[in-house]
Amino acid sequence: MTIQLRASCLFLFFLAGFVQTNSNLEKMDCYKDVKGTIYDYDAFTLNGKEHIQFKQYAGKHVLFVNVATYCGLTAQYPELNALQEELKPFGLVVLGFPCNQFGKQEPGENSEILPGLKYVRPGGGYVPNFQLFEKGDVNGETEQKVFTFLKQSCPHPSEIMGSIKHISWEPIMVRDIRWNFEKFLVGPDGIPVMRWFHRTPVSTVKTDILAYMKQFKTK
Repeated sequence: MTIQLRASCLFLFFLAGFVQTNSNLEKMDCYKDVKGTIYDYDAFTLNGKEHIQFKQYAGKHVLFVNVATYCGLTAQYPELNALQEELKPFGLVVLGFPCNQFGKQEPGENSEILPGLKYVRPGGGYVPNFQLFEKGDVNGETEQKVFTFLKQSCPHPSEIMGSIKHISWEPIMVRDIRWNFEKFLVGPDGIPVMRWFHRTPVSTVKTDILAYMKQFKTK
């Protein structure tokens, strides 16, 4: 009986997500009382040869993005290149984290990701101009700890959970990342500032970041 009740509640939880679309809500500000910073975390680069401590980004504005090669939103990759190039002089650093948890759209080994981007999607010789890290999970029991911190620091900008058939992790949390290309902005003090829905255009993300950066020009 308990199992049936839990299953029924879970179904209603996802159903509510589809009904309450909140389509205008693309961004959420993070909580004001966040404890800790990204400087407590680290990751290995895509080739596994370099272990990066995120404290090396102290003083920078850091954009965390969970990415995938074979996704309808993979077209955001060149847009992220442009964002990195345009805002790097203002202290922005873009970091990409390949993940295969959404529609199995990052199925290859770490060594296959760059060739896939270059020759398949986006293709045309594309090469990321921002740092990519080893493939890993962003939700569930095996999620990367930096994403646990980011998700706990920022409410999700959408009530839509998505289709149950695409959810392969446990436990399922309201703060979970919904799909490829969600974004988190971290301020120069290492504390998360904003979180964007995956379908939010990169142009909108850029506008939001520039508006946020204005406060630092006046100091």
